[in-house]
Amino acid sequence: MYDVRHVLRKAGLRSTYSGYNYLGSAVALVLKDQEFYLKNVTSNLYRVVGEQYGVSNMCVEAAIRTMINSYWNQNSNKILSPLLGYPVFDKPTASEFISMLADYIQDHSPR
Repeated sequence: MYDVRHVLRKAGLRSTYSGYNYLGSAVALVLKDQEFYLKNVTSNLYRVVGEQYGVSNMCVEAAIRTMINSYWNQNSNKILSPLLGYPVFDKPTASEFISMLADYIQDHSPR
């Protein structure tokens, strides 16, 4: 399987944010079961990631959101759009960002 953290680095995300590890874990879980984890992100995805790291689901959500806000303010779509292969005009929500990265990995994984 494609290395999730490789894609995060390729997208220009910094590992200095606590949200980096949470995001990596969230994307990996979505790759395993996209329908379940993206159906109710806060109750399903963030709760499981929070359990992995010993934090609340709200902490996971806030950390990922903070990282995305910082990333977007610094890079806008200069890196993300070329990486994904389509324009991203507005800052994505945390769940949209997770979904975009998971879709990218699925599309680029060796079959």
